[in-house]
Amino acid sequence: MHGSHRHWLLAAFAAVCLAVTFAACGSSDNDSGSSGSTGASTSADSGGGAKKVDEKTIGWVDGTLAGSFQQRIYQAGKDAIEHVGWKVKTVDTKGDPAAAASGVSSLVNSGVDGIIMSAVTPSTARAGLLQAKAKNIPVLMVGSAVDDSLDESLDLTYIGGDEVALTRPLGDLMVSRLRRGDTVGMLTTTALASAVQRTDALKAQLEEAGIRVATPLETGFDFTAGVRNASSLLNQNADLTAIVPIFDLWTAATVSAIKASKKPVKVYSFYADAVNTPLMRKNPQIIDGLTDGTMISASYVAVDRLLDHFANDGEISADGVEPYDYSEITTDNLPPGNQNGPVSQADAARPFYEKWATEYGVPAN
Repeated sequence: MHGSHRHWLLAAFAAVCLAVTFAACGSSDNDSGSSGSTGASTSADSGGGAKKVDEKTIGWVDGTLAGSFQQRIYQAGKDAIEHVGWKVKTVDTKGDPAAAASGVSSLVNSGVDGIIMSAVTPSTARAGLLQAKAKNIPVLMVGSAVDDSLDESLDLTYIGGDEVALTRPLGDLMVSRLRRGDTVGMLTTTALASAVQRTDALKAQLEEAGIRVATPLETGFDFTAGVRNASSLLNQNADLTAIVPIFDLWTAATVSAIKASKKPVKVYSFYADAVNTPLMRKNPQIIDGLTDGTMISASYVAVDRLLDHFANDGEISADGVEPYDYSEITTDNLPPGNQNGPVSQADAARPFYEKWATEYGVPAN
């Protein structure tokens, strides 16, 4: 198996169905048990040749489940894994890079059959990933982009969003609503490739339109750091027009800092999730726009590739995955009810459930 580090993406879910065959290191075993089998063991199902995959245990390693987007990706992955009758072992590193390697190692030692990582930079988990490779345990990555320099050597496969494409609708919205000469501040981090890619892309798009971008501030992954740096941007830039929290973790903190300052500054950020959507509804005079997409399907694609691998000894790669849909989110098109993002989990799951019913005899309902 050779990992692919080409960042292919996913679009219309019905088309996907035809085009492409988820806590700290003490894992939250809701999630219990492990089959310990890494081979493809299948049997012909009585329903017309569908292959049945034996029970598997999949480890899920997440950078921080405190993030709303991470929760969205995780819940979709957990749903997919459990739908096919497999078990999940979850490791939440809680933003601690040191927990990544030990978390992956603990999963390998517990006998998982496959691993899915989200928002974890492979270099921080290198020791554990080497163990996984030695035991022929497939590892896939979903969600936000991470440094891909180790993908080929460690047989890693990334199935997730294109950060530049995700950022573009937000930049388009800002250019349409701000004026030449306006000043924009950003909260960012160099700790994850996704933040760097978003920051660079948005900065270039705004500056090309004549909008000044203040020096982005390196920000820690917590509410306090977000408030502190948003307040610094407000205090240091008298003419500040807007602030962009590059990660959704900082959106609420930025709104809090703006309210305390009583300045008419707008917020543009990422993801219409469980935090940002209610925030926008309550503060339309502050949160002017978000950007989001159909990336939730990455979790279902990852499980689809694992099914093919175990049932057919298929090579795991991101080849053939179509682009996601990306869009701006404003008060005019916020997700309905409690839905996170522009597509519901049920709608994202449906084509995969139908496909798995046909190919593997998994009940669609």
